[in-house]
Amino acid sequence: MQRSSRELSSRVDINVHRQPNRLRRTAWWLALWAGVGSLMWLSLQHLQGEHQIYQAGDVTFPHRLFENECWRCHTTWTPLQRLVSFSDDAHSIDNKKCVTCHRVGEHHANQIPAHRDISCAACHQEHEGAEMLTKPSSRHCIACHTELKTTHGPSEVFAKQVTRFDQLDGHPDFLLKTLTKDAATVPPPHAKHGANRAIENFQRPGDTAPRWQDRGRIRFNHAVHLKAEYDADGKLIHGLIGKDRKFTDLSHSCEVCHEPDHEGRFLKPIAFERHCRECHPLLFDHDRFPGQAVPHQTPDIVRGFLTETYTLKVLAPKSDSAPNNTLSPRARDDEQVDSPPRPLPGHRDFQRLSKVQAKTVLDDVTQAEQIAQQHRHSQFGYEATGGCRYCHEVEPAALKSVTAIADWKIVPTNIPSRWLSHSQFHHEPHRLLSCTACHAGVAQSKNTGDVLIPSIDICRACHARYPVGWIDGIKSNAPASTGSPQSPPTESLKELLSHVNRGARTSCIECHVYHDPAKDKWNGPFAP
Repeated sequence: MQRSSRELSSRVDINVHRQPNRLRRTAWWLALWAGVGSLMWLSLQHLQGEHQIYQAGDVTFPHRLFENECWRCHTTWTPLQRLVSFSDDAHSIDNKKCVTCHRVGEHHANQIPAHRDISCAACHQEHEGAEMLTKPSSRHCIACHTELKTTHGPSEVFAKQVTRFDQLDGHPDFLLKTLTKDAATVPPPHAKHGANRAIENFQRPGDTAPRWQDRGRIRFNHAVHLKAEYDADGKLIHGLIGKDRKFTDLSHSCEVCHEPDHEGRFLKPIAFERHCRECHPLLFDHDRFPGQAVPHQTPDIVRGFLTETYTLKVLAPKSDSAPNNTLSPRARDDEQVDSPPRPLPGHRDFQRLSKVQAKTVLDDVTQAEQIAQQHRHSQFGYEATGGCRYCHEVEPAALKSVTAIADWKIVPTNIPSRWLSHSQFHHEPHRLLSCTACHAGVAQSKNTGDVLIPSIDICRACHARYPVGWIDGIKSNAPASTGSPQSPPTESLKELLSHVNRGARTSCIECHVYHDPAKDKWNGPFAP
């Protein structure tokens, strides 16, 4: 039989709330005295000058110099304001306190929000560990770069939407690689984009049509320099001749030419004297000046060197080719038959060229310049005749007169010093990998215009989260949210990644910086 609600309610005592509850009362008094005791303890600690109790955690190492002087950074008390407003935008640190010591440059003048409207503490959060202050979370970057806008509207220079690095649609490929792969469907970069300092759309001698390529105006073939052959016993029988005139396999020695700088971050520029001169001497007159080469300098310096060399050759005293027994006794005694007269003390006696000698020097200089500009090249040794045209583009000019030497110019090499100018990179942490693991296709590159920097897929091979089975090339088990690259890692990376399911960090700060280091202000006294 089912009971009605009236019958069920009659079983409940309507005065139950008036009856004393010892457990509830005890809990209430404990909470009250705990709160009062906490306030009394905080007040006592404050009166004793122990302010560490208010800190959320230890400060970073650079700030431990004044970790007990909170007033140096904190100007207001905002916990209650943050609690009431349900917002994390309220901070107890004024930017003026930060710029007292850290005079850093702004990001972009046309950014939204403006640099002055962003709190330093919004990105650089203290009391959160040693790295939190210098390595802010990516969410601060994504807050603006999800829909990048400027004071003039959407950004025309950079990608308008970037959400995460290890996702196919979260970060675009590097513009250098995108333009060189498929320039037909990609708009050219804005004039302010750093890609214009590394690549250019032009037609190099030998190209059938203009294309986006390395803007360096120089001829270089990686495939020739990296070619090596071994016999059945594993002995190197073909390669480039290096020091001590021995064969060198440069395919496993990229650092022979690409030397790291003192920080190990970037690579030093290629220098002719250190890397090229031994195999490519700029000989000009091996018969009269064996082994001597013109300097690797501008045409004016080369011409001056040749003029001085041939002038001194003409003015040099000529030795007598006749046998000693045909000379007169007087000539054998003083041995000054062909020597120039001794100048008077206090007077400078300049030797002057006759018209015949000047014409000889002019002809020799002209012929030597033509040899220096030639393209012919014998691979090794002092018999090499490779000249300026072997690597450079030479622009000859017409003669100004019958007796003048033609002016000629070397087209500026324009070799980029930085490829990804909007990012930062450090080679030292990547030395556990071979160079070709990232710079794929170098050994097959025969054109100077080839852009050999790695694509973003190569970077994602390490800087990503790996789904199960992806390392073996099984991409069917990878969900779309994991952001797996378009292709599996190379064989050299599989061994490295075979025992992990997470890769290197993918935060924005790993490759990008907010403050422009070129605008940093280092002058001025330290004002505490």
